[in-house]
Order: sequence, then structure tokens, then C-alpha cells
Amino acid sequence: MSQLRCAVLILNFNGCEDTLACLESLSVSGYPECDIIVVDNGSKDSSLARLARWAENKNIPLERERSHVGKTRAAEFSGVPVPCKLILLETGTNIGFAGGNNIGIKYALTEGVEYILLLNNDTVVEPGLVAQLLEVARKENAGIVGSRICCFDRPEHIWFIGGEFRWWNSRMRQKVAGGSEENSPILPTDWVTGCCMLVHRSVFERIGLFDENAFLYREDVDFCERAAEVGIRRVVAAGTTIYHKVSRSAGEDTPFTWYHTTKSRLYFHRKHHSAHSHVAFLALFLFSRVARSLVWLLLGRMDLVRATWCAMFDAYGRRKFGSKRFRSAVDCGGLVPK
Repeated sequence: MSQLRCAVLILNFNGCEDTLACLESLSVSGYPECDIIVVDNGSKDSSLARLARWAENKNIPLERERSHVGKTRAAEFSGVPVPCKLILLETGTNIGFAGGNNIGIKYALTEGVEYILLLNNDTVVEPGLVAQLLEVARKENAGIVGSRICCFDRPEHIWFIGGEFRWWNSRMRQKVAGGSEENSPILPTDWVTGCCMLVHRSVFERIGLFDENAFLYREDVDFCERAAEVGIRRVVAAGTTIYHKVSRSAGEDTPFTWYHTTKSRLYFHRKHHSAHSHVAFLALFLFSRVARSLVWLLLGRMDLVRATWCAMFDAYGRRKFGSKRFRSAVDCGGLVPK
């Protein structure tokens, strides 16, 4: 059987150190029909120069030119175990997780690839990952396949091994109920995290791309909910492993994180539930935010209070209180996605 053509898509924003480590791990993944697409989401650091230098050190010819969304630089890998193509797409500005990935997805689909593997730049993969995920997708007739994800700093700790749709807050599964994941190599799941998500091209053709109305967070859950609505099978290949530098890009307990988490949570709940259901959700959510804000005030975290309530107003109001501010991590003490 001929090998399936696949593209690995990595989104970079001021995170070249992690991106290079991810590329190094992919360079020995052992799957020859795999292109690698790096979408640079408007980095302001030395990412582009360092990616070019890395390519030069690997004897990869790389065309250097300024470009914009839709323009590409391409180079053939040379002297590495995987005879694939490295493609660098530059958006010129930070258009978020959905926007940046959609640029790469559109490019890959026009190139005729059969599968696209979305991969966080702050991950390191084990050898054989791509081939193993493709094999699971084929055998299980699954349109979306995820991997077991462990913490980079604590390899024994599972960060993700499946997800569940919940009315209040979709849940990330970190262990397998009733037994070890080694005894259940293929795990059905409601959703797969965009940290590592293999998607067949037919899924994008049926349900579309990621929803760009959200700048960051929960786009993967929304994508899988839309897939579930049309009967697309979603599984986790528990026998595969990648390592994730958790919260390396967006940080924990930053105004940036709380702003976009809150806004996306409200947007996607309203999108997938009835008006009556969402009103009930909103009443409970308001109460919970008041309680959390009181705790933050006692801790002196007025920045988190401001970010959360700006997100609440922005999710429903015409006037945007925080959209511009919280697209810049410089203004809110965090790093930027994803």
C-alpha cells in the first residue's frame, strides 16, 4: 500500500527555541511522505532569522524574502532522515490560533495532502509518531486522531488522553477510568486537543476550518463538536506519546489567558446551546466570576479581575473594552498563543 501524504502544521509566535526543538524531533520521525509547514504568526523576535539559520545548518536551501499571508518560502530537506519539504508561511501579524492554523490548512489542502497533523510548537514527538497516527486513522476509520500527551518536565504525568463535552465546561481527560491506557490502545473521545490533532482532509471539506471568531482557546473543542454532529469518528491513539511544555506559550494566571479563556468559553457555549440553556449558563457563570473576583481582589490581582470582566463585556457588547489590549501580551503580563 502506498504511503499516505501528510503535512505537519506548526504555529510559531516568538517561540523559535521551542519550534526548533519540535522540528528536530520531527526530523527523525521516520515518515517519508510528510511535509512540514511552519506558520509564523507575526513574530517580533528573531524567529525568522533563527529558522533560516537552522535550515542553513541542516543544509536546507531556503529562499529569503519578505512575504505576507498566502506567500510561501519552501525548501527541500537535505541530509536528514526524512525526505520532506519545509514550508514557512508568514502572516505578518498575530491572527490567533484559529487564524494562523487556517492559513496553513488552506495551503496544505491546495497541495493535495490527505492528512494534516496540527502540532503545538512547544511539543517534542517520539520517533514514528506520524506513521503511528496515520495507521490508527486508517484502521479505525477515524477522521480525527489524537495522541497521549505527557508533560515535558514530568514525562510520567499524562496531560491529555481524551476529552469530554460538558455543559458547564468541556473536560480534559488525564487518565483512563478503570484501567491503564496500555490495555486500551484506541480510546474513543469527544474531542482532541489542537496540541496534537491529526485530521483527514475530508473533515475540513465537510465542516470547514477552525472558527476565527475566537482568537484563542476552545477552537479544538468546537471543531470536534461540529465533527461529532456529522458523525465523524474521533479517537486517541494511547499507544503514541508526545511531550508538551505545558503553558509555555500563554502562561498560567495571566490577564491574557483569563481574558481569552473567558471570552471563548462564553462564545462557544452560546454557539452550541439553545438560548434558554445559555441564559441559565450565563447566570451561573456571572455568579462564579463575582466569587472568583473577590478572591483575586484579596490576593491583589486586580489585573485578572479587569481581564475577566473586559472579556465578559466584549463577548456580548458592541463596544470592545479589551480586544486590542489583550491581543498584546506586553500589556497583560503573559506570553502569546499557543
